[in-house]
Amino acid sequence: MNMLQSSLLLVSNFSDDPLFRFAFTGPETNRHRGMEAYFSAALDYCLQEGSIIIAPENRGLLAWIPGSAFPPHIDQTRIRNQPSYVQEAWERLNNHESTPEAIIAANANSFAYCWLLTVDFSVRGKGYGRMLMENGFDQMREAGLKECWLSTENNCNNAFYELHGMELFESAAASSGLTSYIFRKRL
Repeated sequence: MNMLQSSLLLVSNFSDDPLFRFAFTGPETNRHRGMEAYFSAALDYCLQEGSIIIAPENRGLLAWIPGSAFPPHIDQTRIRNQPSYVQEAWERLNNHESTPEAIIAANANSFAYCWLLTVDFSVRGKGYGRMLMENGFDQMREAGLKECWLSTENNCNNAFYELHGMELFESAAASSGLTSYIFRKRL
């Protein structure tokens, strides 16, 4: 799967996610362009600092970074090269993310941050998510990390994370008005 395909998969699967609805507003074409640019930059960061695991048949992906690269930072030149509505969306997203990132930074030790996880709608419930999580945990352990952390604003995801051994560490209201659910798993 190339980065464009990966970005488009993420856009498709996160388009109705509460956080991305909050951050990327306006006409659908603008929202998708902004999300594609964001995910492209995020995936590049994960390739540089961490890892991306691709599911069979390009049906999903998990992208993570080690704690030494946390919180994740998007290259500022990539932000400046975007239309103003994309820059504004990234700013809203970053302002929101400061809440869960602060909680993780204050409590995590020798950790990985699972930044992006998605499985194509057409194959959900067929074990792709489990495979991605297990492979991610294995990579994190092999890197000598002791914990995996993640945050989500979509409480529909909580049962999936708990099923895979993650514990809800804290929920917190962010400046966006959304609640972030912060999960941890000891590796």
